[in-house]
Amino acid sequence: MGVMASAIQMVENVMGKLVQSLLMPKVAPDWYAGTRRLTQFPEAPEESLLLLGHVSIEVADVEAAMRFFTEALDCKEGPEVDGAKVVLLGASQIRLVPASAERKDTPSAAAWPGQFYLWVEDSKKALAACQKLETSIGGALVQEVFHLKEDASADVILLLDPSGQNNFAVNQAPIGGMSKTMRSVLPGTDKVSNALALIGATYPIPEGKAGAVVRFYSHFLSGAMTKSKQGYALNFSLGKALHQTLTFVEEEDVQMPGDTPSGEKLPEVCLYVLSLAQLKQVFDKCAEAGILEGASTWEEVEKSSELCFSRCPDPASEPRETVLELRHRIRAPSHSQWPLPRDMTTRASEVATITAPESQ
Repeated sequence: MGVMASAIQMVENVMGKLVQSLLMPKVAPDWYAGTRRLTQFPEAPEESLLLLGHVSIEVADVEAAMRFFTEALDCKEGPEVDGAKVVLLGASQIRLVPASAERKDTPSAAAWPGQFYLWVEDSKKALAACQKLETSIGGALVQEVFHLKEDASADVILLLDPSGQNNFAVNQAPIGGMSKTMRSVLPGTDKVSNALALIGATYPIPEGKAGAVVRFYSHFLSGAMTKSKQGYALNFSLGKALHQTLTFVEEEDVQMPGDTPSGEKLPEVCLYVLSLAQLKQVFDKCAEAGILEGASTWEEVEKSSELCFSRCPDPASEPRETVLELRHRIRAPSHSQWPLPRDMTTRASEVATITAPESQ
């Protein structure tokens, strides 16, 4: 039995089903079932997208949020992009957008509606740093610590950011070389952070709409969707160094798009596909469905290596029903903001080699 499977069993036996349903299914991807000597990620589904590039969320206090990431989680700060502060989480980013003045007191303005799942190299170090920042800011960040193997361990740390809105689950990466493998694709200074990666995120959807969301990503992005205990996960894989998931979880209190106040700013996710050829396929389907925002011709999209949409319709419904509203930036690795060194080997490198034209 793998480490994560064993941990789930221990949680069920020792802490009861309530804690198990609260914690493990919402943060532990089914594909994580390696051993304590795991050195690389198991092979991802063949049609996995390349990378969960970044998530943009609105926050009322950007400086407090940056302290949480840099001091408590030991993330590095990247250069600002379009006015957003950038947190580096391994190959991915979390971008912090300042809340507009008139909306700073709106509770829902800053929240990612689900949960972020992070890996660190040393969970005890992460816990100590979180507790130190708590003392400094006078607020509670650590919501719960689960000791699945021994009392001195910190196997799962549940955190709430200083705004009290964004939830994080932190695990220590498996020993045996996994950290080194994960850092192998990162630029120099990113290799020294205790924070290793954004492994996944959950996103709530209305009850009964999982099938429609699966159809959307399967049709429009040709992405690999896998079923887990908590929902359906969209898979991302750089190769042996990183496997991520964006998991959609059905919840009874989630409203359908259009039932919430109009004008509400949406969280944003940036997803990388394997190549410009795959981006062209996404473009054709999105253009046909009329959901593109901004650039509307392939020439524009090809030049920027990016397209955008927020409305996610069910391709099986007629007229097509919008089942999810989430701003998407879909990019090819040729995009100017590709976060990794160009000479690093990933699944995209393999595709580029296969599809490269022969020399004349």
